[in-house]
Amino acid sequence: MTATSPNAPRRRALTKLRADGVRVAAIDQLLAENRVPLIEGVACTFLFRGRADGVAVEHAISGLPAPLPLKRLRRSDLWYASIELPPGSRVEYRLLVRHGDRVDNILDPLNPESVTGPASTMSVLRAEGYTTPSWALPDPAVVTGELTELRFHSKALRREAHVTLYSPARMRREDRLPLLVVHDGGDYLKHASFGTVLDNLMDQRTMSGCVVAFTHPGERLREYGASAAHSRFLTAELVPLLEERLPLRAEPAGRVLAGASFGAIAALSAAWRAPGFYGGLLLQSASFLYTVVGREHQGGPAFDPVVRFVNAIRAQPQLTVEQIFLSYGAFEPSAQRNLAMVDVLRRMASEVKVVESLDGHTWTGWRDHLRDGLSWLFPGEKRLLYP
Repeated sequence: MTATSPNAPRRRALTKLRADGVRVAAIDQLLAENRVPLIEGVACTFLFRGRADGVAVEHAISGLPAPLPLKRLRRSDLWYASIELPPGSRVEYRLLVRHGDRVDNILDPLNPESVTGPASTMSVLRAEGYTTPSWALPDPAVVTGELTELRFHSKALRREAHVTLYSPARMRREDRLPLLVVHDGGDYLKHASFGTVLDNLMDQRTMSGCVVAFTHPGERLREYGASAAHSRFLTAELVPLLEERLPLRAEPAGRVLAGASFGAIAALSAAWRAPGFYGGLLLQSASFLYTVVGREHQGGPAFDPVVRFVNAIRAQPQLTVEQIFLSYGAFEPSAQRNLAMVDVLRRMASEVKVVESLDGHTWTGWRDHLRDGLSWLFPGEKRLLYP
């Protein structure tokens, strides 16, 4: 008899379970032989085992019921719900388990794989074909860049500014390197392995060497929400300070802003307020929110300045930078708004590149497309060596 692979069940496990009889031993065997969620081609099945009055999957997959209810298999304590996902998909989720009036929000106890983000820890579903990119993993053979901390008083922000500076391992005194400024720098470093990605891509010369300034926000929603003060901080304070102190190119082609979600709005609005000062933008899942008729929108008060900004660039886009890279997750609710903004972005840049990931609004999803953006904005000497 050929043993069933724990990673690739070849037929519907629940169908077999029903056919063989729903017994405790059979459920034990199913869970022992398969990773959970069950991945069977495009079918992905969430499972929960235990007594409960109701179980559901908390997720952020656009187009699916939220939360997604699980059904209990008759004459058992096994709960299930199946969805279809294209190969290469990745989903973060938690389980809602109800006992009477109490609902526990928990990690999937049958799934050992999880990821920690700024707000919470999530269980992870990896559909068939998804693998962590090798260039996102630490390589002991690669010489790492140097991280240093910079603090100075910002008049624009009216607070002490904190910036983590990345200097590439191969940086020489005679170099004049481009500058990349990354919003939410601490989260990008911790949750998207940005330092490791830079080390690997520069070591392989997939991207050229550059200095990276990872900024740390204060009142994030206020500062990143298309704030004029934050734009002044970047353009009139941070970039000139770094160009004075470091061996940088100090020209538009050598200045790139990056950010995800609200950070992408902060990057875009700063460049829009200083057309021609920056050469490129790396935007990931930008929090584009706008109105077509009237002023009512689905966001809270924090989105009011964002809506005014996005409405303005939709009404009158202007050439702002040479290149814009945009990535977004196909499963996130804002996917359609990002896609709808592509035509606007094409009128704000000479070149625009758009990449869709089979993920949601997640740090891992953004990490998985850093190579696409960095190698395009900072082209290296060699072809892509990593798969």
